[in-house]
Order: sequence, then structure tokens, then C-alpha cells
Amino acid sequence: MNWKHIWIGSAIAAAVLWLFDLGNLILTQRIMVPEPNLMWGELMMISGSLVLPSLLAGFLLSWLYALARPRLGPGPGTALLVGTIGFAFSNTQFVGLSIWMSYPMAALAQLVTFWLKFAAATCLAGWQYIEKAP
Repeated sequence: MNWKHIWIGSAIAAAVLWLFDLGNLILTQRIMVPEPNLMWGELMMISGSLVLPSLLAGFLLSWLYALARPRLGPGPGTALLVGTIGFAFSNTQFVGLSIWMSYPMAALAQLVTFWLKFAAATCLAGWQYIEKAP
């Protein structure tokens, strides 16, 4: 395993995850509501608290891609599979019935957005990963 590229990939994946979370926060709390729920200063403090979870998820996605790459082959297919697995383990709220019964279209939009977040993060982390020859 090329640990240097795993760490670089985890930083790239963390940046993508954090940017998606920040965009989601701004859209849902400032733009798509009739009256803003949070002030801009509060959004920045909340977005600062999202850095550590993004770093952890980015490392796990990059590391899982590095583990799966020798077995499944390099490329976007492996990255999408790893991103889908990461999405499934971190978003268990979509398994329950209550989210689909209350707002089905909003739940579908959120599901697709969250999956795109994990797929993009893993694809970009795997894009720069090059395994060293022994």
C-alpha cells in the first residue's frame, strides 16, 4: 500500500465531503427557506465542526479504495463501489420507513445528493492513488 497516496487521497476526499456538507448546510438553512434559520457566523462555526468527521470519512474511503483496488482492479467502478459502501454505512437513516413516508421526494433528493457526495469523494481519492511497484 502506498500510504503517501492514501493520505493525499484522504485529504482530497475530506475536502469534497466538507464542501458538500457546507453546500447542503447553506442551501437548507439559508437559501431554501422563507426566513433564514441560521446567521452566517453560526454557519461558519457549524462548518468548522464538520472538518473532523470529514477527515475521518475521507481517510476511511481512501483506505478502503486502496484495499479494494488490488482485488477489484483500478478505476472508477471500484471507486463507485467503495463510495456506495461508505454511503450505505454512514447513512442508515434511509433504511427506515419514517423518512420515506413523511417526505418521499425530499428523501429521494437527499439520498441522491449524499450518494453523489460519497461517490465523488471516493472517485477523486482513487484518481490520484497509484500503487508502488514492489
